[in-house]
Amino acid sequence: MEKLSIIIDGNKFSSLQTFYDEIENKLTKNLDFKIGRNLNAFNDVLYGGFGVFEYEDHIKLIWANSAKSQKYLGWDETIKHLSEQLKTCHSTNIDFVKTDLESAKKHNGETLFKIIVDIVKSHDHIELILA
Repeated sequence: MEKLSIIIDGNKFSSLQTFYDEIENKLTKNLDFKIGRNLNAFNDVLYGGFGVFEYEDHIKLIWANSAKSQKYLGWDETIKHLSEQLKTCHSTNIDFVKTDLESAKKHNGETLFKIIVDIVKSHDHIELILA
């Protein structure tokens, strides 16, 4: 059986929050709620069962204009994300987030783009194509 192909388009988002909108538009259907706007919720959606494909169905996820996404989900957006995370994280995580934030300010560690790609690649049922 041929895999379902789903295209997310890097031209349709320029921030982490608008990335979540694109994910919701492409990977969910007929939900009576909005998906969470965080990386854990994104990871959950990738398992399936949210209207577009069933739990762990094999899919091909094509990330069109991924080079543009790599730029928009780069250091500036990573720093913004970590700064926001610092305001809301559990007290036991503050030191970890501060360390990640300081590293990101020096362009060390992982950008949001890399983190998102790694999350997708952790799902054996998803073939990711960066286009």
